[in-house]
Formats: sequence, structure tokens, C-alpha cells
Amino acid sequence: MKFRKADEMERYQSEKSAKYAFMFYTIALLVWSLFDFFTKGKTGWEFTILLIGNAIFFWSRAIYNRKMR
Repeated sequence: MKFRKADEMERYQSEKSAKYAFMFYTIALLVWSLFDFFTKGKTGWEFTILLIGNAIFFWSRAIYNRKMR
């Protein structure tokens, strides 16, 4: 099976979809973490997942940005 490269419109749609999915997961994990913090007095694994996911996102953006220069 041979895969074809995505055209410009498909890349644009994928980028928009990924942006909205990332925002949803970030907000959902943040709300869940804050809820746990205020009800239980501590954050759970969801806050750790949120921090690691955001660190990976911004680290990879910095690397791709550096490669483009």
C-alpha cells in the first residue's frame, strides 16, 4: 500500500482539527485538575498529563521553528 502526500487543503484541515483537539484536551484536563484541587486539596494524574502534553507541544514547536530558520 502506498500513501500519497496530503495536499494543501488537507494539511490546512488537519492543522485546524489538531488545534481544536489540543485546545479541548488542554481545557478539559485543566478543569478536571482544578476541580480535584478544590475538592480534594491535591491534583491527580490529569495535571501531570496536562503539563507533559504542553511541554511536548511547545518543545516540538521550538525545534520545528529553529529548523525552519
